[in-house]
Amino acid sequence: MTGATITAAPRNPAIDMLKGCAILWVLLIHSKALGDAAVYKYLVNQAVPIFIVLFGVNSELWWRRRSPVRAHLAEWYRNRFRRLVIPMWAALPVWWAIVFFWQPPDIRLRPMLLVRHVLGYMPEIGTSWFVTVIIQLVIVFPLLHVAARRIGSTVVCLLGLVSFVVAGLYAFNLFLRLGQYGYYIFAPRLLGHVAFGIWLAPFVVSLGWRAAAVAAVPIALCIMVDAGAFGGGRLTHFYARNLEPLPLTIVLLALMPPFARVPGAASVLGWLGQSSYGIYIGQMLTHNALVYHYGPPSPHGDLNPWLATLLLLAGGLAAVFIGEGLLRVLTAAGRGWTWRPSVAR
Repeated sequence: MTGATITAAPRNPAIDMLKGCAILWVLLIHSKALGDAAVYKYLVNQAVPIFIVLFGVNSELWWRRRSPVRAHLAEWYRNRFRRLVIPMWAALPVWWAIVFFWQPPDIRLRPMLLVRHVLGYMPEIGTSWFVTVIIQLVIVFPLLHVAARRIGSTVVCLLGLVSFVVAGLYAFNLFLRLGQYGYYIFAPRLLGHVAFGIWLAPFVVSLGWRAAAVAAVPIALCIMVDAGAFGGGRLTHFYARNLEPLPLTIVLLALMPPFARVPGAASVLGWLGQSSYGIYIGQMLTHNALVYHYGPPSPHGDLNPWLATLLLLAGGLAAVFIGEGLLRVLTAAGRGWTWRPSVAR
């Protein structure tokens, strides 16, 4: 199949809807609105790992329609550069303006800081680690896809889980050596989730109640282990918490089609899912502004956490609408860029 014969694949509504749920959960994570409730710990707080699994699913589906790999590498990197890096660059002047206005004492604006930010290394920008991780995973994903073609997606999934286990063994040392931000952007710790998404990709369209029932068993087991039902140490709890998102993604994908029957659910969540990256960028900027304005002890000071959630959502939506508007202006000006899919999304 050549690039000229490729037609746009229809979007999977279940994936878009689940991404829409996950981006709303990200807002709740950053606002701390749910506290330490069980629904937060075992569902909402799994939003980012779910995004990583869905990244593996969507990326594998994209590559399965393109062969040979070498002929489409430029297309892959060009599209992902436009969708990921350009919005990140667009957010940087806004963040610098926010810092210049509030002048947090622990941040110094200097030329080398700008260079680091342009390259995607942004420890000063709260919640920016996810952007850095996704860019790293985009760079290496073609290698994972080639490996899946040659040795099978099941083997790649197992190898990915091995890498996850090994990363878990050294997680504490990595955290001490790299610091919080360095550990968060250490992409190998998430390769197991990406590999699981590669394995899951061909089954997404056929997930139903049977798959959900089977996946519910390891979810329950992970929750019981993390709750201390079987004893175990810190490493056991680490593996339980970080493995739960894998079967959880299956259950949630299976639940999306029935949930789509709720009036407006499919369209609203689907739009949020397609716009999730732009919303993430916008909430990141809003979160930083709130932190600088309100300060400790909590991320947003004494601000009501539900109000903080709404402000994060408003900032995310504003980023999407402003981004879409700028793209229309650039397109009308005939700058020569082909913005598809939209950068804001």
